[in-house]
Amino acid sequence: MGTRRSARARPLALPLAVLLLSACSSGVAAAAQDMERIKDDPVGKLKVYVYDLPPKYNKNIVAKDSRCLSHMFATEIFMHRFLLSSAIRTLNPDEADWFYTPVYTTCDLTPWGHPLTTKSPRMMRSAIKFISKYWPYWNRTEGADHFFVEAKAIERGILPVLRRATLVQTFGQKNHACLKDGSITVPPYTPAHKIRAHLVPPETPRSIFVYFRGLFYDTSNDPEGGYYARYAPEKL
Repeated sequence: MGTRRSARARPLALPLAVLLLSACSSGVAAAAQDMERIKDDPVGKLKVYVYDLPPKYNKNIVAKDSRCLSHMFATEIFMHRFLLSSAIRTLNPDEADWFYTPVYTTCDLTPWGHPLTTKSPRMMRSAIKFISKYWPYWNRTEGADHFFVEAKAIERGILPVLRRATLVQTFGQKNHACLKDGSITVPPYTPAHKIRAHLVPPETPRSIFVYFRGLFYDTSNDPEGGYYARYAPEKL
């Protein structure tokens, strides 16, 4: 059964990517409504099982530091919330195509707003050990049908235990220790009010459809307080 599950999950990587990108671009509520309208689409046929982890892996971390909710890596929090209310969520793990492990590895912040990555490898190993003990699905495929959001669990590169898992990352820079081949790259989190503040009315005349100046700069949202292009120029 493990082989069948793995073979079934991998071809659904593209629909999964479309779903997660929709969640990032549309917002949690809007993306959930979109899912109701596209149930006949391959994306709508996805089934994702969300592991119910102890709060020390997610909720307690947010409660300790509310900066996580507006941090550029808050994608891991809002993606979790989206999946909990999504039409593609299943409560029956035996029918799932993908398994999501909600562990917030970038929410543990330093006083300066940087993710405390020295703790994240230990947290990730602990979470995987937990799901391996109480559910059989990780062990069946060594994580081939599992995905993690952000997953900044790095020790001279991505942790070996994640070698078969799919990572959903806001970091898309090639040839970097933070990026795993086969990752799904999504936009970093930006609070909705910031996006609304820059909306342009659709009837506004414009001679250029899209313009990218080669970098993103957001001192209040980027923990580095600097440039954040993350491979966007090559993607465009």
